[in-house]
Amino acid sequence: METAVTNAPLSAVEAMLPMIAMLGFACIVAGGAAFVGRFLGPLKLTGVKVLPYECGIKPTGNARDRVSVKYYLVAILFLLFDLEAAFLLPVALSWNELVQVGPIILGLVGFFLFFFVLGLWYEFKVKALEWER
Repeated sequence: METAVTNAPLSAVEAMLPMIAMLGFACIVAGGAAFVGRFLGPLKLTGVKVLPYECGIKPTGNARDRVSVKYYLVAILFLLFDLEAAFLLPVALSWNELVQVGPIILGLVGFFLFFFVLGLWYEFKVKALEWER
């Protein structure tokens, strides 16, 4: 006997089931790593074991030293470009389907790109990417 295959839409729970399973697996792995690390870690903390590791170089200075604002600026710019790539990559990969869905999704992408380019223009205008001024 042949069974008929239907393309019925998934319920909300059925659609979320893979993500719930992935979240559960991630929690199990993270909890397992913390549990194993607790037992495999150093049992007696000595002065050498609690020092920060600097690639074999003895640490110099204080950990609370001031850091230039430019360092934080570069970190924020990295996050901005990273999130931009994470947002635009799925759009680029499914471009043909998005064109068929309608102009709403493309308008949202254009809205995002407009403000992204506006922010990039502002960074160049105030010379935020120049180290020496």
